[in-house]
Amino acid sequence: MSAKELVITAPKGIVVGGDADETYEYYSLVSGERVELTEDEARKSKSWHVAFKRSIVSVNGGPAGIGGIIGACINPPVSVSREEFASLGDADWREKFNAVKSIPDNVKLLPEGVESAILGWCVEKDGLWTPPAAKGWKIRLADGKGYAKMRVKEIDEDGVTVTMLYAVQAEKGGALSEDKTIVMEPGESFSFVSGEIVEPSGLNWDIQHTGEKLLLNSPVNGDGVAGAIGSNKYGANWSEITNPGDSIAYFMDEYGSLLRSPKWYRYNIDGTHKIHPNGAVYGLRTADGDFKLQIFEYSGVGNMKVRYEQV
Repeated sequence: MSAKELVITAPKGIVVGGDADETYEYYSLVSGERVELTEDEARKSKSWHVAFKRSIVSVNGGPAGIGGIIGACINPPVSVSREEFASLGDADWREKFNAVKSIPDNVKLLPEGVESAILGWCVEKDGLWTPPAAKGWKIRLADGKGYAKMRVKEIDEDGVTVTMLYAVQAEKGGALSEDKTIVMEPGESFSFVSGEIVEPSGLNWDIQHTGEKLLLNSPVNGDGVAGAIGSNKYGANWSEITNPGDSIAYFMDEYGSLLRSPKWYRYNIDGTHKIHPNGAVYGLRTADGDFKLQIFEYSGVGNMKVRYEQV
């Protein structure tokens, strides 16, 4: 079977941080065609294999759908300096793609998972987990009306009990509350508005501690539109966040962890804050056979070209 291509064209008006009304585009690797599905329909359908939204690539498995697809990176991204990377192009990516003949037996295949928007909240040093100094996040709350700023203040020696410092902004442009703290154990959910540990239902919760991740009440996890933006990306730290509702967009939790382990792209190679494919090839084991897949072109915010082939 020869390689085929998918051409993904991003909807107009798409923004980097995403929008609550934005949806995935679903494709079948058997037909090579787009499958028209809502997100609710997609979770209950086996008719699609891969889905695309901005730089997010999700597969039909795990919490994303009932397709049972598992996969892994089977030809890793190139690991070279920025200068060397700038000289590489699709001829190099095609060579990496063609080198893959099958999914190796020794590769551990994993299901799809949720990628949290709150990244880097804990750092391992000398065998202990510690919070990053001064790093904060601006949080859009689950109801889409209120905001908060938040940082992880302490992580107990067990590596899972988290103490967070936070302040709440009831509405965009409003005053911040005084700083408060909350201690969260794995499995607990928290409401910034009530300041209490709550049962995760409807819009009454904003953030959930799983033990490994801090998840938000956004469409892949719940009924809300909670989002986050990390201060490290925009030159601010916790003490400098005075208006957490001032960002033009907030990143929500998304499916797509499989193609981020490792990521299929490198960011800001040339100082223009663009995404550049890095040659990574992924193997997907599906009910319709094994496939290899590679994103080889990306432009704008969500326009991409994908090559794939059954192996």
